[in-house]
Amino acid sequence: MPDVETVCVQCKETFLFTEKEQDIFYQRNLMAPQRCQKCRTKKAAAGTDAPRRFEIICDHCGKHDQVSFQPKVGRPVLCRDCHEATRSRARYA
Repeated sequence: MPDVETVCVQCKETFLFTEKEQDIFYQRNLMAPQRCQKCRTKKAAAGTDAPRRFEIICDHCGKHDQVSFQPKVGRPVLCRDCHEATRSRARYA
C-alpha cells in the first residue's frame, strides 16, 4: 500500500496517511481518518472523555484557578501555587 494524501474535513489541509498508519487502521478494522493528526487530537481533547475542570478562588491568596475535582462546601481549596507551597513545607517539616 503506498502512502495516501488526504484532505482534512475540518481544517482543509492535506495530510499524509502513511503505509504504516494504513496497516494499523486495517489491523484494528478502522476506517481511514478524515481529519489530520492535529485536528484528531483537538477533537479527542474536546470530547466527553476529557477531564472536567472546575473554577475556584483560592482560600489562601484569592487567586482564580481551575482544579480537576469538584470542591466540597465548607472545605478549603487552594490554587496550584499555594498547594505546591504547602506540600513543599510539609516535606521539610
